[in-house]
Amino acid sequence: MDLKRLEYFCAIIEKGQISKAAQSLHISQPPLSMRLKELEDELGVTFIHRQGKAWQVTPEGRMLYRKAQFILSYMEGVKNDIASIAGELHGRIKFGVCPPCRQMAAHVISDLGKSHPRLQFRVWVMDNQSLERHLQESHLDFALVLLPVKGRNYAIRSLQAKPYYAVFGKGMPRPRAGIIGVEDLAGLPLIVQHRRDSAGINAVLMKAFQRQNRQAHVVLETQDSSFLQALLLEGFPAVAILNEYELERLPPDQFPTARLDVADLTLAPALISLENAYTSLLAQKVMDCFAARF
Repeated sequence: MDLKRLEYFCAIIEKGQISKAAQSLHISQPPLSMRLKELEDELGVTFIHRQGKAWQVTPEGRMLYRKAQFILSYMEGVKNDIASIAGELHGRIKFGVCPPCRQMAAHVISDLGKSHPRLQFRVWVMDNQSLERHLQESHLDFALVLLPVKGRNYAIRSLQAKPYYAVFGKGMPRPRAGIIGVEDLAGLPLIVQHRRDSAGINAVLMKAFQRQNRQAHVVLETQDSSFLQALLLEGFPAVAILNEYELERLPPDQFPTARLDVADLTLAPALISLENAYTSLLAQKVMDCFAARF
């Protein structure tokens, strides 16, 4: 199979139309349609059912897309590996970040941007489940997620665990001490992060309330932790549950904080990559930067 045909095929799938793919590739539509037909003829299968303007990707087409993504990323990785041997990181790195780890990624990207100006980044900020799906489909070189993860075929590099804090917003009473438990949060309006797979800190926090036979008063849940920060800065009257890194963007003189002493309530970040897939030297070096910093 010709690599250029695979590149064209991926563009067609990603753009959803041959005409849009042709525009993105800066070629005319007829030769692009011809490359697709040549690919189908070569393998003896139909990848896209076409009827007028309507078309649908076949199961064979979806499989080829996943495999082609891996092949093309492998070739791009080899090229970047050769360029990186000289010492300067060079090329494009594609990775995902879950919202609670956003600030961690910002620190590393900033450091790398200063020391390696030829390095390019493409970053997805998504919840754990979405990041795992994109990693499985070879759209990402690696992902910065929170443990636990659902997949089993990962190489996992755990980073330093960090505590969670209760951040008291406008109109809230000051915490009684620097370290508090859920009994100190009972009755207070809480704004918390929520994972779709029910494995996040919200679930841990609710179990802690149940063990204390107390009721949690959660007024807002969101997957995006930065939204909790924005609410506090807007004066929303509540207590936000945030990790240590997320406190950096909040003025400490305006928002009293207390570390939460709750079993299993810790930020557990980790770098994950596909265990049996090619991981470029560039991706490995960037992950090394995360591990050195955190």
